[in-house]
Amino acid sequence: MSAEIIARIRSAVREKRYQITDHALEEADDDDLTLDDILDVLLNGELDSTYTDDPRGTRYVIRGDVDDDEVDVVCRFRRDGTLLIIITVYVVD
Repeated sequence: MSAEIIARIRSAVREKRYQITDHALEEADDDDLTLDDILDVLLNGELDSTYTDDPRGTRYVIRGDVDDDEVDVVCRFRRDGTLLIIITVYVVD
């Protein structure tokens, strides 16, 4: 299942079928992360965890490396499955 999820996420990024929230952009800016950093984590990171308790849809945490830091990107698919929503991003403490 995790391989399928990662494949769907990577496909959405490659096809530019994603939307990044203002919150994610603010958090990225606070941690000196760029959009390229976020997309790199989504394309090369691993599925760290899955949360199914969100009424808007299952959330996925993708963890990857940016420079010397571990970075988490939290995302979910829109209900119709056509768009990946990047909810937030942060450097792991």
